[in-house]
This record gives sequence, C-alpha cells and structure tokens, in this order.
Amino acid sequence: MKPTGELVAHEAQLRSRAPFAAAATLVLAALLLGGSSKDYVHSLAVLRPLAALALAIGLYSFEREDWPRFRLPLAFIAASPALIALHLVPLPPSIWMALPGRDLAVLAGEAAGIEQPWRPLSLVPYRGWNAFYAMLVPTAVMVCAAQLDRDQHKALALLVLGAALISALWASVQAVSGYAPSTFLYGAPRVNVPNGLFANRNHLAALLVACLPLLALIASQSKGARAPLAVVGCAGVAAFLMLIVLTTGSRAGIVLSAVSIFASALIWRARPKRASAKTRDGKKPVWASYAIGVFGIALLGVVALILSQTTGFERLVNAGAGEVEEFRFTVWRTIAGVAPTYLPFGSGIGSFVEVFKVHEPDEMLGQSYWNHAHND
Repeated sequence: MKPTGELVAHEAQLRSRAPFAAAATLVLAALLLGGSSKDYVHSLAVLRPLAALALAIGLYSFEREDWPRFRLPLAFIAASPALIALHLVPLPPSIWMALPGRDLAVLAGEAAGIEQPWRPLSLVPYRGWNAFYAMLVPTAVMVCAAQLDRDQHKALALLVLGAALISALWASVQAVSGYAPSTFLYGAPRVNVPNGLFANRNHLAALLVACLPLLALIASQSKGARAPLAVVGCAGVAAFLMLIVLTTGSRAGIVLSAVSIFASALIWRARPKRASAKTRDGKKPVWASYAIGVFGIALLGVVALILSQTTGFERLVNAGAGEVEEFRFTVWRTIAGVAPTYLPFGSGIGSFVEVFKVHEPDEMLGQSYWNHAHND
C-alpha cells in the first residue's frame, strides 16, 4: 500500500493530466462522430456519453483558482444548458396554458378528452432535450480547457488545427471524386458541395475560418532560422483553408472569414519583434522560404482550378438562384410575422420545425421541410 504522501502526489498528477486527456479525446471523438446535429444520427449515442464522462472528469478536477482566469466564458457556457433546462421544467397547467401561443396545444388536449397535463415551456420537449445533450460537448471542453497549462493549451490548439486540416483535405477528396456518395459520412447533400467530415457545409466553413487566427498566432510566435518557413507554411495552409471555404459556397463562411482575417491581421501585427535569423555565412536563409512559397502558390493554383468547377463556386456567383434561395425571404417574413405570437418566452428551444409547420405558407408545402430558421 502506498504511503499517504505518494497517494496525494499521485492524485495531484492525475488531476493535472486528466482534463487534457478528456478534452483531447473529446475533440477527436467530435471529429469522427459529431459532424451532424440531427437527433437521429447514431454516432451521437457514443459522442454524448463520452462528453458527459469528460464533463464529470473536468468538474472533479476543477480547482477554485481556475475560475478567475476564465470566469466569463465559463459563466456563458454554463448559462447555455441552464437556459435550455429551464425550457424543459414541467409547469402546472394553469401557468402553461397562460403562456402565449399555446392555444393549439390546449385545443388538442381538449379534443383528445384528457385533462391538461403538466408541460414544459418548450412545445417540442424531445427536441429541447436534444439541444441540452448537444451542449454537453462544448461545456465539457470548456470546463476541461480552463484547467490546462500553456503547453497543454498549445497541444490542444494544434489538435483542433489538425482536425480542421483533415476535414478540409477530405472535402478536397469529395470534390475531386465528383462528389461520390461514399465520401460523405452523413449521406450525400442535395447539391454537389463538399462538407468534409460534417453533414453541413456551413459548419465546415465555420471551423476552417476559426483556424485562421490560430495559424496567425503560430506564425507570429515562430523563432529561429526556421521562422520564415513556418510563416510561409502557415500562410499556405490558410490559403488552402480559404479555398475550401469558397468551394463550400457558404455565404456565412465568407462573412465570418472577413472577421477572421481581420483578427488574424491584428494577431500578426502584435507579434514580438525579433532579429532576423542568419546562417553561418551571415546571409539570411530566405531562399528556402521563396522556393516553398513558389511551390505552394503553384500547388494552390492547381487546387483552385479543380475546385473552381464545383457547385459551391457557382452558388456564390449565382446568388439567389434555386428553390432554397427563393423561399429564404418567405421564411423570414413568416417568422417575423408569427414571432410576436410567442413573445416574451418563445415556443421553446428546439421547437422550430414543428412550430413553423403550423404557420408555413401554402406555397412552401411540399415533400421537404425547413429544419432551421436559416437554410441549414
């Protein structure tokens, strides 16, 4: 049996390593299993229990001194599932029936001849629970990440960057293969656009543009004779990621990329000034950087030529074309028109699909349905 001192030291060591192991495992699991937010995707039955376990590990190892450093993001991430939980608390019939927009549900209960039951604020509770379980993943990562030291943060950031690059490379495979259905993990999309390891192109684009400031940070902190190579490499990866974003045809990705590029420029501008690295002969080793830069530009040109033939580029050029674009403003007008019916508490988190069907205009009726307030 170990002495008490050794047990305490062993527990302290475990507490310091467990959050990183949990966060890293969850990032990898999310890469492989969490590419879709649909409640019927089977892989979520593995991902979300893993997230619950990671959250338990993070809460167990959490120390009081971890709170001041990240109190704002921790408070925000905690408030999100707490708000969803409030939407799922059963309310007495007298309170629930008095909420705005519940008339149809009340009439359904009366038509069925049953006594009005206790119901939560959400009109579609099972979708609210899906949203609550979905929040386990970012909550677990945030709680664990708040406990990491500088080196562990770097390692986790590189892991995220690697995951994004893998997804971008897979998106290239999808485009080059002619959008073969076998290359899509969650079923081929309705239009020929790459989405990498995600089920949705907007999600891929959001991840890729979020990596641009990270690349700027890596480039700005590079040191020594290899610093020019690191800068050229990060610039090349950033250009490749932006090509994939354009290929997806995601307008949200384009807007977010402008914000991301601006943030990246600020990070690069704030880099520490260092003396230029030199070789033994006193000459700057820039030839390798130029050679890699020329090769990278040529390679990106070839990739751009291939990807320019994709539907995503056509979608960006021909804005407003297609059935989805035709109904976009109809959806927004409908939402704006019915929103006051449910104010101030709303119809409940996750209830959009069913509530929109109640108010959907006749001209939109068909064999498909609108699954979010945007054209997700």
